[in-house]
Amino acid sequence: MSFPLELTAQINSHNGNFTRKFTLNRGLTVLLGPNGSGKTHLLRGLKQSLNQHMNGKHVRFLSAGRMGLLEQFRSDYDGHRGGSPRYDDATYGSKSDAARRHRMETLNGDFQTLGERADILIKIQERLRKLFKRDVLIDWDGGDLKISFSRLDIEAKPYSSGREASGLMQLVGILAALYDDEVGALLLDEPEVSLHPQLQAFLLNEILSVSGHPGAGTNKKIVIIATHSTEMLQIKSPEDLLSLVFCYDLMADPVQIPHDAGELKNKKVQSLIARLGQEHKLSLFSKRPLLVEGPSDVIICSALGGKLDMHLEAAGSQLLPVIGKGQMPTVGKLLRLLGKTPVALADADGISDGVELINSYLNDNSFADKRASSLGFSSAIQMAGAIYADYCALVDNRWSEVSPRAEVHPYWVNRKADEETQARRRSAFCALFTTDDVELSKLAKDGAWTNIKARLIALLALLEECGLFILRKGSIESYYLSSDQFTSVGKPSAAVSEIDYLNQLLPQDIHAAYSDVVRCIQYASNAEVICEADALRDLLLSVVAPAHARFKSGDSSPNFNVLARSILGERSRIFGLVVEGEKLVISIESKILNVKGFPIALGKDDDVLKSINVALSTNA
Repeated sequence: MSFPLELTAQINSHNGNFTRKFTLNRGLTVLLGPNGSGKTHLLRGLKQSLNQHMNGKHVRFLSAGRMGLLEQFRSDYDGHRGGSPRYDDATYGSKSDAARRHRMETLNGDFQTLGERADILIKIQERLRKLFKRDVLIDWDGGDLKISFSRLDIEAKPYSSGREASGLMQLVGILAALYDDEVGALLLDEPEVSLHPQLQAFLLNEILSVSGHPGAGTNKKIVIIATHSTEMLQIKSPEDLLSLVFCYDLMADPVQIPHDAGELKNKKVQSLIARLGQEHKLSLFSKRPLLVEGPSDVIICSALGGKLDMHLEAAGSQLLPVIGKGQMPTVGKLLRLLGKTPVALADADGISDGVELINSYLNDNSFADKRASSLGFSSAIQMAGAIYADYCALVDNRWSEVSPRAEVHPYWVNRKADEETQARRRSAFCALFTTDDVELSKLAKDGAWTNIKARLIALLALLEECGLFILRKGSIESYYLSSDQFTSVGKPSAAVSEIDYLNQLLPQDIHAAYSDVVRCIQYASNAEVICEADALRDLLLSVVAPAHARFKSGDSSPNFNVLARSILGERSRIFGLVVEGEKLVISIESKILNVKGFPIALGKDDDVLKSINVALSTNA
C-alpha cells in the first residue's frame, strides 16, 4: 500500500461521538489550528483507523503533557517539598512495564524503549555526544529503571535525569519513539514543547528522515503532529501544502487542499510558496490573517491595535506584509484555499489601478452579489467594473477640474515620467476623499465629482463588508500626523517616529485621524474591546441592589459588607460598602482590576442600575 491514505478519526468528545475524515498524502502530516480547535481529539481518534496500515507495527500516541508523572521529581508539585524537588528519585517504571511501552502516552514508554533497545540507545547517544556534549546512561536500580545524564565538555559526575533540562528530556524521548522500528505510526501532540527553536528545527529534520509508509522501509513510519510552531513547518513547494490539515473547530470538518487543486499550478502561487517567510508561516496559524502592503503598515497597525486595545493575534488574526504590487490577490487566493478568511488593508492604488484586487474579494460572493443587486447591478463584480470605468473616464477626460487638488498628493509628486495616467487616477481618488463635499461640488457645475465620490463610497462600503479595506488617503504614510507624509525612503523609521507621537494622543483623536485603518483592525480582530468593568458589573449589582434597598428603607448600619458576603461569599471582598452621610458609598478593594469610576456614591432616590452604568461607562 502507498499514499494517499484515506483515514477516519473516531472522535469521542464532550459533545458526543462522531467521525472526521481526511487524507494522508505523505509520511508527515501536520495539524494546525488554535487551542480548542480539536487537534488532540483528532490525533487520538486516528489510532483505530491507522492500525489497518501498520503491517503488524504499533501506533504510538505521545501527549503534549508527556512529562506526566516525571514532574513529581522535577518540581515542588504539591507545595510540601520546601522548594526542593526529589530530583534524584526519578524512576521510569519496572521491567514489567516494558510490555506496555507502546501504549504509554508519556515519556516513560520511550525511556523504557531505551532500556529494551540497545541499538536505539546507541543512535541517541551518538547524537547527544556530538551535538549537545551530553551522554545518557541506563541503569536498573532494585528493579526500577533510572536514567542519568553526564556532560562531556567538563569533568563532572553523572546526574539524575530529574536534574536535566526539560527540553533535552523531551528531545531524547521523541527521538526514541522516532527511531523505534516497532512503531509504524507516531502521533505527536505539540512536539515543540520545551524545545529551543534550533532544537525544533533539528527534530523536524529527524522526523522527516523517518516519515513514510511503514511498508516502504525498515524504519519508515507515518508521523502526524499537531503544532503551534512555525519551526515544525517545512514548505518549499506547493505539494508541501498537501500535508497540512487545518482545524478550526472540533464540530467542523478539518480543511485540506485537494491534491488536484488547480491553484497549486498557478505560477504566482508557486513563486510565493518558494519564498515563504516567517510572517507567511505565522499566518498559517491564524483564521483571519490581515494582509498589509509593507513593514510600515505592520508597524502602524500593530501600534494602533495595542493603543486601542484591539488584540489581533488573540482574536485569531495575524499581520502579514505582502511585498510587491499585485501580490495581494495571489496571497488571498492561497489563504482561502487553506480555509482562511483573509482581510486586506490596501493602498488607494489597489482600487485606482484596476479591479483585480477588488474582484478577488467579490468573485463568487453571494453576500456581495445580493447587496449589489439591491443597488441595481446584476452582480458585485459588474457594480465594481461600472463604477471603476466611469471613474477612470471622468479623471481622464476632466483632469483639469480636479488637478489643483490632486497635484499636491504624493502619488502625483512622486510619479514616474511614464506613469502619468496612473498617477492622475491615483491622486484624483485621494483628492476626492481629502476634500469635503462642499468644496468638491464647486469643481463642476454638473456635480460629476460629487456623484462619483458617492458611488465610490458605496463600493468601498461593500468591499469593507467583504473584508477589503482601502486607504482612501493613499498609502499609510498619507495618514501620518507627525512624520513626513511624502517619505519614500527609510519608511519603517518614519513609522516608528509616528508611533511615538501617536502614544501621546487620546484614543478618540487616533480614531479620527486613522479611521480607515482602525475600521480594518476592528474587522480583522473581530472581538470586543476588553473591559473589566463589563465583567464586574453583574457582581456589583448583585450586592449593591439589596444594600441600596435597605439603605433606602432607613437602615444605616455600617456593616453592609456582611450582607455582601452573604450574597457573594469571598468574592464580595472585591468591594467595600459604607454609609457616609446621606450616601451609600461603594469602593473597589482590588489593586489589580483596571476599572475606573470608583468610588460610587448613591443617594436614597438614585436609580442603582443607571448610576452604576454611568459610573462604569457601560451601555448595558
